[in-house]
Amino acid sequence: MADVWKADDEVINTMKDLIAKFHPHLAVCDDEIAVLFKEKASEVGDVVIAGKSAKAPALIAVLGEIKYKFVITLAADVWQDLDSKEKVALLDHHLCACRAVENPQTGESKFSLAPPDVAFYKGEIERHGLWRTSGAAPSATLMKEIFGDDKP
Repeated sequence: MADVWKADDEVINTMKDLIAKFHPHLAVCDDEIAVLFKEKASEVGDVVIAGKSAKAPALIAVLGEIKYKFVITLAADVWQDLDSKEKVALLDHHLCACRAVENPQTGESKFSLAPPDVAFYKGEIERHGLWRTSGAAPSATLMKEIFGDDKP
């Protein structure tokens, strides 16, 4: 198993800044989001997975003093090759998955993960256009922007 370690203060502060600016619903748990690094990115097929968002398992609360709500695990080998804007975007991407909804009657928050707003395959779009929304065929420029030149 690859080495895993906690993110440094710079990464945590960036995460908290993103929460303050764009994810105020997560302010109730910003100290309960663990950001970890693992040595090497995993791959699914030929797609490199730069990070993963997950609900924190209850076991973590038993092992430590903090009852984490979420765990964001980033691939250190990918992270080191990103520029500062890309690092912020990757963290923001994973925060977008994290949801905290307060019950107005009890004041308790419920924590969950949301899937991405967009999920599709290149072949699907090539054959059927943007069938989930407008139904229009995307321009070649948009396809290249999303998929690059060589993605199957």
